[in-house]
Amino acid sequence: MEDKPLIPETRQAGRRLKFSVLIAVVLLVLAGAAGICWLFRKDVTILDGNTVREVKTFKSDIKGVLHDAGIILGPKDEVVPSLNQSLKKGMEIKIIRAFPVKIRVDGGELSVMTTKNTVGDVLCEAGIEIGTEDRVEPSLDGATYPYMEIKVTRITYDYVTENQRIYYHLIKKKNDSLEKGITRVIQPGREGVKEVIYRVTYEDGVEVSREVISENVIKEHQDKIVEYGTIDTFTTSRGERVRFTKAYNMIATAYDAGYQSTGKTPDHPEYGITYTGMKVRRGVVAVDPKVIPLGTRLYVEGYGFAIAADTGSAIKGYRIDLYHDTYEEAMRYGRRKVKVYILADQD
Repeated sequence: MEDKPLIPETRQAGRRLKFSVLIAVVLLVLAGAAGICWLFRKDVTILDGNTVREVKTFKSDIKGVLHDAGIILGPKDEVVPSLNQSLKKGMEIKIIRAFPVKIRVDGGELSVMTTKNTVGDVLCEAGIEIGTEDRVEPSLDGATYPYMEIKVTRITYDYVTENQRIYYHLIKKKNDSLEKGITRVIQPGREGVKEVIYRVTYEDGVEVSREVISENVIKEHQDKIVEYGTIDTFTTSRGERVRFTKAYNMIATAYDAGYQSTGKTPDHPEYGITYTGMKVRRGVVAVDPKVIPLGTRLYVEGYGFAIAADTGSAIKGYRIDLYHDTYEEAMRYGRRKVKVYILADQD
């Protein structure tokens, strides 16, 4: 049998069929590719401070997705989860930015970058050891914040031993058999010694306080006991009753107006003239004005009534120099212990 040629309509139908098949194949390939992309693509959220970014990525780890997102990390910045962590769909990545903190410790200042939340963690990260007695401001559990200052004060202790004097007390007692101004030591005073142990507190090497831990008396002290007189009258050799305000036990010597006592001769213009300008006579005496003021009326035991009107280079302290009319009388008087009374009613 002889083949018959295809008619034009049949050829066109065949071409349309082939094109439809090709389109179907292409669509099938594209659908498969889209499915594969959907299968490997990951949607993640990046929290960077107050910034939130939604990212679609085909990266397999966190480091890669941050790189693709153009996020630059500082040396101390922290990423949670860690950079090498495998990436998962829906993962949330948190970036904790480091902030500056200043630490004052051991006499210096240290500037650090940190992401730690408490003062204690910052100090630990910086390698600063804190002793049990050290003081930290703010406290170790205090919250951190940018540009804060942390101060560490080193607290140390030492024990110091000192020997200290124990001062004696002066105890005064009346004695109605002694004249006013006259005193008598009944018991001499003596200082004692005690050993004192201190606990000394130092802050950064500077002493701030000391506390007495113990005291031990090594030598007992002894109080000084002094009797003082109350009698304010005396009786003269003539039987006169005289009131006085004060009495002194003094060393008495004697002088005259001559050259051997004063270095002046009768032709000297100041011969026989006292320091106060008074002419010498019996009853004129030389005193130390620091003890007995010039012009004071006195009564000298064994000499009589007198007036303090002169001074002398050798008359210092509790000494008195009594005028006599002649050098011989002065020599006979010599040197004696006397009682000198400051008379009342000096006006």
